[in-house]
Amino acid sequence: NKTALWLHTLERMLGWDTLQRILSTYFTRYAFRHPAPENFFAGTTEGSGTVRVIPSGRHSVRDRTRGRRDASGALHLDQIVMEEGKPDRRRTWRLERAGGNRVTGTISDARGRVSGEIDGNTLHLSYRLEEGPSVEQWITLHRGGRSASNRMVFRRYGVRVATVETVLRRVD
Repeated sequence: NKTALWLHTLERMLGWDTLQRILSTYFTRYAFRHPAPENFFAGTTEGSGTVRVIPSGRHSVRDRTRGRRDASGALHLDQIVMEEGKPDRRRTWRLERAGGNRVTGTISDARGRVSGEIDGNTLHLSYRLEEGPSVEQWITLHRGGRSASNRMVFRRYGVRVATVETVLRRVD
């Protein structure tokens, strides 16, 4: 059977103690549930990609995010965004399930609440920045759960003024 062969191969490559620790951690974290997109952020992630501002052009963006869950299950993110040509900026997020697949929360540079929903392996968020633009954001987990695509669309008065496309990777 393929699963037994795969586990035996991992045991030979990593050793029994390491494999047992990995499987135990996985089971403890995901017992009786499927990993959800928001679980991707518990730990450290790094992202890199491109910002496209209309009409001024493209430039690079990177971020480093540290996430943790509190006792209520809410996700807290501390993020540093490094955008080419701008000073680094710090953002803090707090997201929580609001019943079913709905998500709500706050972001330090957003005006008002963040709202969203989870559909399969995609987390879709909507919010308005303090600077004015509204943001639609889609974070889609890739197969294996160690990376994700992040797409953001910024609009002013309903007109798209910028997009961000990044790939996010789990560091730990």
